[in-house]
Formats: sequence, structure tokens, C-alpha cells
Amino acid sequence: MAKIIQTLGIASCLGGPMRTCGYAAEMLREAYNLKPVLHNGLQLQWHILYPEKEGSKEARLAHLYQRASEFTRLWVESGRTFLVIGGDHSCAMGTWAGVMQGLPASSELGLIWLDAHMDAHTFATTPSGNIHGMPVAALLGKGDERLNAVYPADRFIHPEKFLLAGVRSYEPAENALLKTANVKVIFAEQVTDFAKTLQAAVMQLSETCGVIGISLDLDFIDPEDAPGVETPVAGGIRADALLAALTAIKRHPKLCGLEISEFNPESDQQGKTLRLMRTIVETFYADT
Repeated sequence: MAKIIQTLGIASCLGGPMRTCGYAAEMLREAYNLKPVLHNGLQLQWHILYPEKEGSKEARLAHLYQRASEFTRLWVESGRTFLVIGGDHSCAMGTWAGVMQGLPASSELGLIWLDAHMDAHTFATTPSGNIHGMPVAALLGKGDERLNAVYPADRFIHPEKFLLAGVRSYEPAENALLKTANVKVIFAEQVTDFAKTLQAAVMQLSETCGVIGISLDLDFIDPEDAPGVETPVAGGIRADALLAALTAIKRHPKLCGLEISEFNPESDQQGKTLRLMRTIVETFYADT
């Protein structure tokens, strides 16, 4: 019997500078339609959300992420493991806000953020104006009024229950925000064995958190292995190291879901990154 994974596609690139990362969910769903049951008997149950066509960018994102949060809230309430396939990484505001809303008041979310960037700007500090550079600030409750209007919840992640790993490109303002909040940041050059790093993070968070999630920006991976991303940065974690790490932690009972974002098909090379996304999903969710 196939193992069914509830899968939410957030088909939006409104938070970033390009138009193509919003196609990730549809491209993956099409790949799965060609081969419906994944390796080891996995099957994805798809639900895809699209942004409204009218209104300001921020209003459209606020509505989209409110809808996204309703899915993850219900899945957490019912104890179902889930997968989210973004668009741009601002989708995390919907994904993890919903998880927190689905938890009892006495329980907290631990989130492991795998990214080449810090994503901790606000509208007051952003050099680009792109909201995909702001979700960490929003999730930590450090957003300004304009950013908070996009965020769909009134629960936030405690900084000591948030870990950011793989960073190798950032601006001083977002680094200052994370330092002030006392968020743990592991830079890419500090990682010698990513499986041990991820295992230690999951073990530490499991002591105080009801559930643990992983939010993966594909630019966390070295561009040699994942060229099809929005903002590639050299010196990332290699794909085999990530897959080994996911294998090492995937059976932990507190893991509630995985989010994957920032796939850019225009910069992919012969489907390399698309295939890797599928391998990541199979590795994380397969029972063996």
C-alpha cells in the first residue's frame, strides 16, 4: 500500500524578483503524474494554491499565506506529516504560521532553516524590497508594521527554537537582527559533517519543542548540484551530504514536515535540480 503524503504547492513568485519559481509545484506534480508512485511506495496527495490576480503584491501574499496556513494547521492538528513545495521562500510565513496555530498553546515549534541567505530583513532594512528576504524576521516576530500585515498569525517562533544553517551571503542589517535576537546561525564554512550538524539540531530542539520542521531553500545546496535556483551562491552543502543528513534524522517522531522553495527552472541544467527535489522528497519521507 502506498504511503500518502499531504502535499501543498504554493504556486507564487510574488515575494521574489523572478517569475519562474512559482512553477515548481506544477512541474513536480507533472513529473509525478508520469510516475504516480514514488520510490518505496510514496504517493503525494496534491493541493495547489495560486495567488489572486488583483490587488497589491502584499495584499495578495497576505491572502495566499493565510490560505496556506489553513492547510498546515489542519495537518498538524490531525497529526499528519506534510510536504510544502514553494515558490519563493516567503511562502514559509504561511507554512509555519499554520503549524504554530495547529499546536496547543503549551507546545512550541522548532524550525531548522537551511539557506544560503539569512532572510531576516524587514521593509525598513531591505536593499531589494523583495519579501523572500524577510520571512525569518516575520516568523521570529521581528517584522515591521508592513511585514506583519503579510504574516497570517499571532504566534511566533522563539529565537532559541530557530536554527539557521548553510549561510554564506547576507547583509549587516539582517545579521544584526539575528544577533540581537540571539538566533543560532551556522555558516557554511563551519560545517564539516552536515549529518552530525542536523542530528544535533534535531536532538536539541526535540527537548523543548512539540514538533520540528525543516525549511529548505534549494540555494542551501552547492550550485554544482542544484543549479536551478533563484539566487545561487558558491560554497554550499553538497547534495549527497544533505541526503545523508535527511536519512539520519527522518525517523525522528517530532518531525512534522519539510518545505522546499526557490526552484528556478530557467537556470536548471537538463532537469538536474528538479530530479534532486524528487530525490530529497523520497529520501525524507520513505520508510526505508
